[in-house]
Formats: sequence, structure tokens, C-alpha cells
Amino acid sequence: LNKQLCEDPGRRRLPSCAQFRAESAVAASSSKVDASEPGTAGKRLRGGGNVAKELQEHEKQVHHLQDSHRQWEEAFSAKVAAQMRDMCSDLRHRSHGHCRDFLEHDIHVPDHLALQWPPKDDRDASPVVVVNRSVLVSARWSGRIPSVGCVALVPQGSQVERWMDSFVDNFRHQHYEGGKSLVLVYNHTDHRAAKLAKERADGVFIKAVAAQGVEFPSTAAARFGMWHARDADIIARWDFEAWHHPERLNMQVRALALAGRPASLLARWTVLNSTGSKNTMEAGAHWDGSLAGEGGWMQKSWHPFLQAGEEGVVGSHAPRDVVSMDEPGLLIYDSLNP
Repeated sequence: LNKQLCEDPGRRRLPSCAQFRAESAVAASSSKVDASEPGTAGKRLRGGGNVAKELQEHEKQVHHLQDSHRQWEEAFSAKVAAQMRDMCSDLRHRSHGHCRDFLEHDIHVPDHLALQWPPKDDRDASPVVVVNRSVLVSARWSGRIPSVGCVALVPQGSQVERWMDSFVDNFRHQHYEGGKSLVLVYNHTDHRAAKLAKERADGVFIKAVAAQGVEFPSTAAARFGMWHARDADIIARWDFEAWHHPERLNMQVRALALAGRPASLLARWTVLNSTGSKNTMEAGAHWDGSLAGEGGWMQKSWHPFLQAGEEGVVGSHAPRDVVSMDEPGLLIYDSLNP
């Protein structure tokens, strides 16, 4: 309305109509330019083909950048995974939540590190196969994970009551990926051990059984406990006087599956003496304290608690059937335990 009023010749010169005079001047100038260059609109229309080419080039550049970014992400992810795998191979770090999450979802696992059960029979003529812990950490189960039955002989003595809870908790804290169970074997004349074992047994996860006979611990008592764990794929010796690293079952079962051998044994173990110092051992009373093997093989070969000089009866557990791990920290014996 104001613009129409300002178009009246009598009002056009008023200061309030100045803005409308400026707009009219710009419009007139534009009209002159269009009139003086009649081909301008046609040139703009003809430029539409160039726009299409530019869009195509732009899309090509976007795809190239996306491919480059994807390749960089894959390389970076593989590098981080390698560093994490190396860090988590240290048993001090493996139990950490971040390491467990990473190893569970690690996608950069070579095919030759796929673990299978039953394991492939890849054994060779080597007396003993030694595996590296970093390789075991990198391995991944493909299919069913074997169950493990651990056999422990409860010693006789008043100190058992003080150590029983710690021993059972140590077993519960095993970070094994498959099913596990514990068989507590006590002498039938030991009423204290019977009471302690039965109080902690549930009949499935933990069992309490009484071994007959005068001699205890003995080969017969251990094999009686193994019979009660017969439904498990793997049988493991689980000494009462030892502390078992939370990754012991994981590492040993992975070792025998990866090597295609029916049994796993630690090459060395640790003994904690009365002064608190740790000694690494590779021979002596606990030479077979870490033995774990397939159920059928253990039925045939496991004869623990043999007297000195009788190890030859079983050929030291047939070395050609054993895969060895040099991780003494997986099993620590306490000389102060019963």
C-alpha cells in the first residue's frame, strides 16, 4: 500500500518514499541488462549439461573417499587388534574385563587358530609339543566347547577347615569358557572332611564322594573321583594345596585342542615357601599336578600318587601324547597348605 501511494507524482519526492525509489531503480537496471543481452538466458540453460558432469565427478570422488576411509579403518582396526591381542596374552591382563570383551569379539583370528572339539588328530612324531600363550589367547573356539571335570582329593587334618572356602572360591573363579565341575574326594573315615565337602556340594557343579581304603591320598582314590566326573569331556587334576590361576583351565584345554594332543601338562610350576618367596620347579613331587586330558585317555593313562621310581609304569604319561605349556604362574603350590 505504501509503495502504491509513493508512486503518485505528488508523493514520490517525500523522504518516506526513498526506499521504494531505490527498488524501482534496481528493477529498471535489471530489465536493461536482460534486454541488451538476449542470449544470456539461453547460455544459462545450455550450461545444464556441465552441471550433470560435475555431479558425476563429485559422486566418483565421494566413492573414492569412502573406499579410502574404509581401507584405513580396516588397517587401523587390525593394528589395534594386534596390540590388544599382544597385551591380553599376558595372563596378568587376560582376566581384565576389557581383555575378555575383546577376545570374545576379536574378528581377526586366522583359520589355523580355530579350536575344535574333538580336536583334529594333527600330532606328529615330536615327543612333546610346546605352545605359546600368545597363540592360545588368539585362538577361538569353533563349535562346541568341551566340558571339564576337576578331581580334588581333600587332605586329612585340622587345617582343611581353614582352607576349604578359599579352595572352592578359587575353583569358582575359573574363567573357563565351557562347562566345569569339581569332585571333592575325601577318605571315608575322615568325618571332618566329609562334613566340609558335603556342605559345599550341590550334586552337579560340586560333588562330594567318599573313597574307600586305608591309603589316602592314593591312585585308587583319584581314579574313583575321575569315575564320578566321567560325563565330562576332559578330566583335570585339581590339587587342594595349590592356587590355580583363573586362566589355567582355559589355557590348558586350548593347548590340547590346538595341538591335537589328548593331554596337557605344565612344563614348570611355582612353589611358595614359608618365607614368601617363589621358586620355579620342573621336577619333583608335583610333576603331574597340572595334568589335564581327554576322558578316555585319562582312564587309560592317569595313575597319580605313584611312589618314587614308579613313574615308568605309565611312561611319564606317554610324552608323545602331551602338549606342554611353560607357564609356571598357572599353578602355585603353597607349602603352608595342608
